[in-house]
Amino acid sequence: MVPGITVLICCYTHDRLEQLSTGIRSAQAQLRPDEDELIVIVDHNDALRADLVAAFPTGITVIPNAATPGLSGARNTGAQAARTELVVFVDDDAMLRPGALDSVRGAFSDASVVAVGGAVHAKWEAGAPPSWFPDEFGWVVGCDYRGLAADGAEIRNPIGAAMAVRRAELQKIGGFSDRLGRVGTVPAGCEETLMGIELRQQFPGSKVVRIEAFAVDHFVPRTRSTLRYFVSRCRHEGRSKAVLSDMVGGKAGLAAERSFVIRTLSTGVFRYLRSAVTGDGISAVSRILVMILGLFVTASATAVAAMRQGSRTTKSEVQVAVEKPEEAPVTADELITVVIPTVGRDSLLNTVRTVLAQDHRNIELLVVDNRPHRSEAARILAGIDDPRLSILEQPIPGVSAARNKGHQNASGRIVAFTDDDAVPDPGWISGIVTSFHADNTGSVGVVTGRVLGTESNTREQAWFEEAKVFDKGEVATLWAMNSREETALGTDGTLGEYGPHGPFFPYTAGECGSGNNMAFRGAALHAIGGFDERLGTGTPTHGGEDLDAFRAALLDGWAIAYNPNAVVRHYHRDNMPELRVQSYGYGTGMAASLTKFVLSGSPRPILTRIPRGIHMLISPTSTKNVDFPSDWPLHLRVLEALGYLAGPVLFVRSHLNARRVGAGR
Repeated sequence: MVPGITVLICCYTHDRLEQLSTGIRSAQAQLRPDEDELIVIVDHNDALRADLVAAFPTGITVIPNAATPGLSGARNTGAQAARTELVVFVDDDAMLRPGALDSVRGAFSDASVVAVGGAVHAKWEAGAPPSWFPDEFGWVVGCDYRGLAADGAEIRNPIGAAMAVRRAELQKIGGFSDRLGRVGTVPAGCEETLMGIELRQQFPGSKVVRIEAFAVDHFVPRTRSTLRYFVSRCRHEGRSKAVLSDMVGGKAGLAAERSFVIRTLSTGVFRYLRSAVTGDGISAVSRILVMILGLFVTASATAVAAMRQGSRTTKSEVQVAVEKPEEAPVTADELITVVIPTVGRDSLLNTVRTVLAQDHRNIELLVVDNRPHRSEAARILAGIDDPRLSILEQPIPGVSAARNKGHQNASGRIVAFTDDDAVPDPGWISGIVTSFHADNTGSVGVVTGRVLGTESNTREQAWFEEAKVFDKGEVATLWAMNSREETALGTDGTLGEYGPHGPFFPYTAGECGSGNNMAFRGAALHAIGGFDERLGTGTPTHGGEDLDAFRAALLDGWAIAYNPNAVVRHYHRDNMPELRVQSYGYGTGMAASLTKFVLSGSPRPILTRIPRGIHMLISPTSTKNVDFPSDWPLHLRVLEALGYLAGPVLFVRSHLNARRVGAGR
């Protein structure tokens, strides 16, 4: 191996011959004749290779890709053929700016630098990016994007259009993986990311740095300036991320992506919102919408691919239960199992006391300690002596895992759920039983009830109550997927009015109720596989498990009855910091729940509703926002919107966590 630089340009199509020729000349102009070389690797296209040999008879070496078809194989072929210490990779539609190679030499004068990433400037064929194109998504067209590290800073990986690496170190890690990278026109990626991760793992103390003087102009054709290409590139990037995570683990594979979502995309939303106010309205709003779309598609594709690679997660305890026989109608004195998941809040004591004081006496109360190592539940409830009370332990974190534990151990055919900061009215269980008892068809799988605040001592609590976040009103309502079921169940009006089938029914399912006041027929909960342990409080998604269960029950053919006489009172957050966390969690939970549905194989119903959903989220007159008080802080709406942005990524993270512990639905 000799000192110097080998410039490697991989190509595969005549369509880029003009840009390729320009790129070759830009590299030739910077080569040192006695030290450097230029190799062009042609990916399984003999006609193109012959044309290049004819066009450049001297000064370059043209060789065929001797490895697997695709960019990774071509790069490995080039690195194998190189003679020099350093190899520089430049795309076939990129042109080196003056001084680029000298900056590479300077960067590698630091012995700890193992790889260098350059600055990739977009050269749009149309002259400028589309007005809807967000700066944060420059990576979609293989170029720099807002949020990149500063000049000279360490980075996880370079952008492939301009990167350099020590050849010996690259060969020691086995080169680029052929499981990743573009093949022909398929816009996959992540091979550079894997290279960066493996270099640092193999060579502790080494650095990958960004050098902006190592710069290229990267041609972006009109065909890549379309929303169709944007979505396609995001989808393939998501699939590549799943492969990467499978190879190196979710923490290493997605760490930078989580940081990007939290830091860069959140600031981008604020920036575009400011632009909308200052006069760039349509373009700014369209960029926000496209950001949400890009994040959603990428995260969805990641999770789909991850689930396909991992087959199915281990079934939850509920899923492996024995099928229940056909049931007799629910009686007025039915045994009801009440499940309260807890993390040891002091408010648990009052919740338990109010449940045990229900006017429907035939109950079984299961408190599920979700932090059993602390034994807080046993301590808090030590003074209660009631044979109807039992304490279970569920070390798997998350409200879904705790609820599934309760369902698994339930003696009653009806399982009611509330939270450890809620206070049920004395007639709560009676209201639930009334609705199930009125169903003579056995089709009501879920009963939900009204949720009111325990107090409104602060403005934050008053805001929450006025916004009717939990309160679904005073009208008994029945939901089912078709009118025939509704008619059979509701002709006498006992179960209420028919619930409206709005544009988002049944996918969001928020109109049906909430997790702090719900009861499931055991057969229905079993049929849908229990609560999804990738969703809910105590997981990265922070919520969405109740909405997911409601939707699953409806789609499985069960009806949901809302009974306003089954009342639970909830302690609303009384301070702004907690309300901020809650607002963000509502966004992440809803988005994670919808992401899960998209990954189930039926993405169209959700994806086609995204524009309408965004309008509902941001419009003050939408059905979602019309009840919000006029002085509801704007930043709470923004936090919820950021939660929607982060939700798909958090679901992917939660899915990977669940794979490790064998949870899920």
